[in-house]
Amino acid sequence: MFKTLRDWLDDRTSYRTLLNPLRRRLLPTGPKWGYSTASCLLWMLLVVVGTGVLMMLSYSPSTTSAWASVHYIEQSPAGSFIRGLHFYGSHALLILFAVHTIRVLAVAAFRAPHELIWVTGLLLLPLVVIWAITGNPLSGTQKGSSQIEVEGNIIASTPLVGPIVQRLLIGGDQVGNLTLTHLYSLHVVILPAIIGLLLVVHIAQVYRHGLSTATLEGGSGVARPYWPYQSVRNMIVFGVVFGIVALLAWQRGAPLDAPADPELSHWTRPEWYFLFLFELRSYFVGQWEFVATVVLPGASLLLLIGMPVLDRMSSARVSAVLRGVIIIAGLAGFAGLTLASVLRDAKDPDHQHLIAESEELASRARELADANGISPAGAISLLRNDPHTQGPLLFQQHCASCHPKLDHSGDGIAAAEPSAPNLHRFGSVAWIEGMLDPERIAGVNYFEQTAFADGEMVNAICDLYDGVEEDAKLELQKQLHLVAIALAAEQQSETFDDSSVAEGVELLTGDLACTDCHRFHDEGDLGSAPDLTGYGSAEWLFAMISNPEHERFYPDTNDRMPAFGATEDDSSGGLMTREQIDLLVRWLIRDGAEPSTDSNPGE
Repeated sequence: MFKTLRDWLDDRTSYRTLLNPLRRRLLPTGPKWGYSTASCLLWMLLVVVGTGVLMMLSYSPSTTSAWASVHYIEQSPAGSFIRGLHFYGSHALLILFAVHTIRVLAVAAFRAPHELIWVTGLLLLPLVVIWAITGNPLSGTQKGSSQIEVEGNIIASTPLVGPIVQRLLIGGDQVGNLTLTHLYSLHVVILPAIIGLLLVVHIAQVYRHGLSTATLEGGSGVARPYWPYQSVRNMIVFGVVFGIVALLAWQRGAPLDAPADPELSHWTRPEWYFLFLFELRSYFVGQWEFVATVVLPGASLLLLIGMPVLDRMSSARVSAVLRGVIIIAGLAGFAGLTLASVLRDAKDPDHQHLIAESEELASRARELADANGISPAGAISLLRNDPHTQGPLLFQQHCASCHPKLDHSGDGIAAAEPSAPNLHRFGSVAWIEGMLDPERIAGVNYFEQTAFADGEMVNAICDLYDGVEEDAKLELQKQLHLVAIALAAEQQSETFDDSSVAEGVELLTGDLACTDCHRFHDEGDLGSAPDLTGYGSAEWLFAMISNPEHERFYPDTNDRMPAFGATEDDSSGGLMTREQIDLLVRWLIRDGAEPSTDSNPGE
């Protein structure tokens, strides 16, 4: 029955004719494990292409949807696994290509009549590298966007054609709106078409001319048909390689870094397979850069392409030495330059900080996308609208020129020139208690470097303790602790005992007479000192940052703090937008509400 079916299928399709080259292919010296590199390389290429096609079903190549579509793919175990296969498979493909090229060179498998096989294989290598490069930024990540910019600059250093190729690659002189469109077209259409055409010629030549004479002469054993003797070896080797790739894809998955955003720190390193060229480039600066990016790589490729000619012109011994030198020098050069770049980065604290920051931003972006989804504005809005991300950046840019924000260990954001209070956990009970302590209010974490160092507030706190006995001092500290609780409760970010808050309010407006200077709800008047109504709350902080000279705060005694928001005199806006002030405020309040063992900031 099966023979009848096969005969019928052959009559309709002539499949036996198509399989004849494989069925008739012989191994004169028997099967070899080393022959498996070509087959393994071909099947890994099919895995990469197949997984890429599957991802295309859910991928959208635009700056607003690329990251979101990749995140969507990652939401299911199957999608995550397929993307992992594509990611690690592409890296395995480059390694297999290098191993196969080294094996062919080592056994001189480029000799006649296999010159065209050798040349097409060598031309495929840079094309596959470029293919991988064009795929890295398609995830819409900050790292991928920065990498293609670095790699585009390397390409642009090529005289004459470099800038043209760069524009074709990224759609302009710099990464922009057209970058993903260009890269997607190159990655899924143009490069696969060119690679496929070269691959057809390459494989046709392999089947036409079979194993090289050099391979046959150097081998031993009994002639065997390719199927099943060599095919089984090929399947075993590919199974091992695919198993490693699949394990990495399942256990680790492909990374998904933070969404691309020009306002975030830029990744300044290419992928590992391009690091050697990045390092080599550092030794040829200025007008000599093209030596590293064009002359040396081009000369190396031409040397390899010319190996059939050099081999015919040399004796067997000279040819063997030449091939050995090329292999050793190539591996040593690649490994040495790559290692030099890695070691330099390992000793560079700025680069290590960038790595840690990038990982934190990536984790935060995925966390926000998982919890809240992604708005139509695109994944870029995830971190731009996140107080946890934007708060430190805005504080560093606008506040850290005067205000530090350091914990008791000195970790946090340091001020360029500390001259204003330390805002670590601003508005918390611990922070307020420090300001109500006569030994600390005039210290470095509060008013020491300000115009208020010898002002009414400092003098009033010192007067409270002046002449107080030790027993009475403990009672005063308990009272001030209750006042701190009452003020911290105004922030409404923590829950406090109602009786403690009530006692604190009574002390604040009564025995301690804070409302002689400060307004607190219905008690006291505005103008002489900051209003304590809603102290440290989102509304209070927003108003304070927007205009510290408002009558609620420091209308006459403001010490250098600018109005960061729009004012009545300038409705066009201040140093920050309302959205930016809101993000900064939400971050400061979240920080102030965090539980901590610190008794005081900076102590």
